[in-house]
Amino acid sequence: MITTLIATKVLTKIVEKPEIIGEIVESLGAMPNIPTPTMGGKVFWTDLANVNGWRIQQNTIFKNCRIIDPNNIRRAWGGETAMLKIFKKILES
Repeated sequence: MITTLIATKVLTKIVEKPEIIGEIVESLGAMPNIPTPTMGGKVFWTDLANVNGWRIQQNTIFKNCRIIDPNNIRRAWGGETAMLKIFKKILES
């Protein structure tokens, strides 16, 4: 499972430079993402980290993860392994 510490570090970088998500997701060939409004994930999602309104969440049933911006727009999503690759790339940039 993604640790809260790693998730918090990633979100801190995203807050500083939000365009990094699209660049990295694209470069890794991760799941295609159309920025989509969400309902905030109050029912089926667990927040793994929250920094300045940016959240990394994990689905309580399917265990996939997503990154949500302060306006509840999904910016990236995929399995935990894919998200870990994205997080690692964000931390390296």
